[in-house]
Amino acid sequence: MANNKPDYGTIAVCFIILYFAFEALFVTLLSQGAGLDDAELASNISFWNWGYGGSQPPLYTWIAFGVEQLFGLHFYWLQIIKFGLLATTFLSVYLGLRLLHVRPVVAGASMLAMFLLPQIGWESQRALTHSIMGTAGSAYTFLAFCFFSRKPSWGRAILLGLACATAILGKYNGTLFLVALFGGTALTAEFSSTLKNRYFPAAILTTLIAIAPAFIYMFAHPASVVARANKLAMGKTGNFFSDRLAGLADFFVASLGFVSVALIIALILAGLHTFSNAKVSQLTTRQENKAEHLLYHILLFGILLIVGLVIVLGITNVKDRWLQPLLFLAPAYFALVLSRLCYSLKYVRAFGIAGAIAALVVPFVLYLNIATAYNRFDPPEQLFDYSKLDQQLRAAGPFSMVFARHPQLPGNLRLLDPTLKTIHIGSPFVVERLETPLMVLWSGNGKLPDDLRNVLEKAGLPTEGKTGQIEIGFGGGSDVKRIVSYLYLP
Repeated sequence: MANNKPDYGTIAVCFIILYFAFEALFVTLLSQGAGLDDAELASNISFWNWGYGGSQPPLYTWIAFGVEQLFGLHFYWLQIIKFGLLATTFLSVYLGLRLLHVRPVVAGASMLAMFLLPQIGWESQRALTHSIMGTAGSAYTFLAFCFFSRKPSWGRAILLGLACATAILGKYNGTLFLVALFGGTALTAEFSSTLKNRYFPAAILTTLIAIAPAFIYMFAHPASVVARANKLAMGKTGNFFSDRLAGLADFFVASLGFVSVALIIALILAGLHTFSNAKVSQLTTRQENKAEHLLYHILLFGILLIVGLVIVLGITNVKDRWLQPLLFLAPAYFALVLSRLCYSLKYVRAFGIAGAIAALVVPFVLYLNIATAYNRFDPPEQLFDYSKLDQQLRAAGPFSMVFARHPQLPGNLRLLDPTLKTIHIGSPFVVERLETPLMVLWSGNGKLPDDLRNVLEKAGLPTEGKTGQIEIGFGGGSDVKRIVSYLYLP
C-alpha cells in the first residue's frame, strides 16, 4: 500500500505559509500603532516618487503605494506585505534548491533553518522593511537563476533580469548578492556555462531597463542616495592600516554573529553524528554535490567581495543586518554539508526542526517587545496613544498635511486618517509639497526646531502661529508620558 503521508519538504512549506500568515495577523492585533519602519512607510506612500530619500531604494515603498491604491491604507496591509515578502523569501530558497535537484528533506531543512539567522528569524519580523525587500529580491534572483540554469530561454532570461532588478531596487546591498551569485557561478565548473549561453545577455538588458527610471532619479538627486554613507564610517581613524584592520574585524564579528546560531547547531549535529560512529554518508546525490559547490562559491565570492570593499574603501563599520542579502543562503549550505557528512538524514531533519522551534519562540518575544512595557523605561512606539494625539490635534483646527522631523508621528496619524498628506525632513521635495492647512509636530516642549523652521521659511510659510503642547501616555501598563508640541498653520 502506498504511503500517502506528506513528506518533510511539503510539511516545511505548509509551516512557512501558515506561520507567516499567523504572524501578520498576530502583529496587527497586538499593535496599538506602527513602529518606526512601518510608520515611515505609511508616511512616504502619501506621495508617489521615483525615490524616497533616506539612502534607500524605492521598491518596497512602490509595493506599499500600489497596495494602498488598490485596497486602501491599513496597518494590516503593511503587515501582509512584510510577512508576505518574508514567506516568499523562504519559499524561494526551497524552490531554488529543488530546481537544483536537492531532495525535499534537505531543501525543507535549509528553508526552516533560516529562522536560525537572528537578523532574518527575529529582527526582520520585529522591525525591518527595506532589508526584507533586499533579501527577498536576492532570494527571487536565486530562484530565477536556478530556473534559468535548468533550461535557458528568452522567457527565463527576462524573468531572471526582473528578479535581479528587485534585488537592486529592494536594497542597495542586494547588488552585492548579484555580484556574488554570478561570480560564484563563474567559479563553479558545473554551472559556469550558464553565463555563457546566448540568452544570458537578455537578463542583463532586462535588469538595466527595469532599474533605469529609478536610477535616473537617483542620479538627478544624488544627495538622497548618499544621505547615510557616513554609516560606513570610511576612513574613521585617519590611519590607512588601522581603518582596514578595524573594518575587517568588524566584518568578521558581524558575519560570524549573523550565522553563529545556525553554524553552532550544524556543528553540534555533525558532532553527534561523528560520536555515533556512523558510516560516512552514501546518501548524498551528485546533483546535491553540485548545489553544494554552487552555494559554497556564492558565499565565498560574497565574503571576498566585502573584504575587498573594506580594504579599498576603508570601511570601518559593518552591521550584521547589512549582510542579509549575502548570507541568507548560509543555512542551505550547512544543510547540504550535513547531508553529505551524515549517514542518516535525521540530522538534516533535526537542523530544520531546530529552525522551526526558533520560529515558534518568536511570537512570544514579539508580544513582550511590542505589546508590553514591562521593566522598560522606554516603552515601544507601538504602545503610544496615537488616537488621543489625533483627537487633541484636531481640536486645534482642521488640517490636511502633517510635517515633522521624523516619520513616526506623521505615519501613525496617516494610518488613522489615510486622507492626510504626510511629510518629514527626510522626504523628497519637502519645500515644494508643503501646503496649508498644516500641522507641524516635534517632540518635547521646546521652541520650533531650527531644521523645521528653515524648511517652512524656504516654502514661504509662517513660522509663528497657533502653538501648543500635548502630553500623551503609553499603553501596556507604562507610566511614561511624552510631550508633543505643535504649530498649526490654517
